[in-house]
Amino acid sequence: MEYVQRLPFILGASMALIIGVISNNIGTELKTICVRMSVALVVFFVLGLYIREFIYKLYEDIRKKEEEEKKIKHEQEIKNNNESVKHNVDYRVDDNSSEININLEKGEKLYDEEFTPLSVNSVKLNKDSSK
Repeated sequence: MEYVQRLPFILGASMALIIGVISNNIGTELKTICVRMSVALVVFFVLGLYIREFIYKLYEDIRKKEEEEKKIKHEQEIKNNNESVKHNVDYRVDDNSSEININLEKGEKLYDEEFTPLSVNSVKLNKDSSK
C-alpha cells in the first residue's frame, strides 16, 4: 500500500522524465521540452490520483465483501450448531424421590461409584543423603 500512496508522484515524475528524454533526442528546444515536461507532470499526477482512489475503493469493497462473507459464515455456523444440538434431558421432577431409603451404614451406595478424596495430609519426602 506504500507504493499506492506514492503512485501519483511516481507516475507523474516517470512520464515527465520519459517525455523529456524523448524530446531531447528528437532535438527540440529547451523551452519546449520544459513546457512538455511540466504539462506531462501535471496531467499524469492527476491521472495517478484517480488511479490511487480507484485502487483504494476497490480495496475497501473487497475488504467489506470479505467481512460480510465472514459474518454470514459465522451466522450459518451458529445456526447449524443450534439446530444440530438437541437436548435429551428429562426435566421432570419425580415425586417418589422422598421414599428412597438408602442405608449408608450397611454399605449401600447412593451412586455406582463413590467419590474418594485424595489423601494429601500424608506426604513423605525421600531425602537422598549420598550427595
